[in-house]
Amino acid sequence: MSKWAPVRYADGRPVKFWNQLAIALVFYFGYEYTSQLASGSTSSARRNALWEVSVEKRLHFFVEQKIQHFFLQYLWLIKLSNFFYVTVHFILPVVILVLLYRRDASRFLRYRNVFAWMTAISFVIFIVFPVMPPRLLPASFHFIDTQLKFGGAGKLDATLMKEAGNPYAAMPSLHFAWAAWCALGGYKVIKSKLLRYLLLADPFITIFVVIVTANHFFLDIVGGALVLFVSMVLAGIKKKNMRVDSGWFNPIQ
Repeated sequence: MSKWAPVRYADGRPVKFWNQLAIALVFYFGYEYTSQLASGSTSSARRNALWEVSVEKRLHFFVEQKIQHFFLQYLWLIKLSNFFYVTVHFILPVVILVLLYRRDASRFLRYRNVFAWMTAISFVIFIVFPVMPPRLLPASFHFIDTQLKFGGAGKLDATLMKEAGNPYAAMPSLHFAWAAWCALGGYKVIKSKLLRYLLLADPFITIFVVIVTANHFFLDIVGGALVLFVSMVLAGIKKKNMRVDSGWFNPIQ
């Protein structure tokens, strides 16, 4: 496909940019709506977080606090992690979607559907199963809110995060799910080997970041991986020779 050729469905119809933008806005405002629904659910979010802690303790991998406290001695790394947490998570998926849209119509439509399913499923979970992140647990757990204490994200610090977004959306970890989605979806459309390696490293960097900043439990990351897997199944991403206009979820076309 030519660099400037229009993106088209299998039947020849163009994939309209404004329709894709409308889809993105629906999911953005959907997230804002779940934030409002989750407000006032502090007790439920704390109870669910404590349940996750108990599960991890039984499985002998409740180590988030130890990991965070080890890396607190490297303040530059903590500040960099704070910055990464509130920037890359939102910017990279947009970049990948644009690259997919311009370079591979079939791949764009498939991974757009995966992204839509993944985000929609997460919205539902956020509402029915709110989970408080480690940084908001009682002081007896000894987690530190690194953005509140150390900063590093400029204006996108803890104050902004408390005012915008759902503070009890720890399970599943969309930070990890979106990072893994970016790696899977964007790998084949990025030509630079260095950028490919960085993209593949992003999910692992994200795991490190969400743990040292006390924004997620390891169980949340597992949840994010499961949501991504289910979304790929629902979107038919594994079907061979799948037409670009197939799949369960084909929003505004």
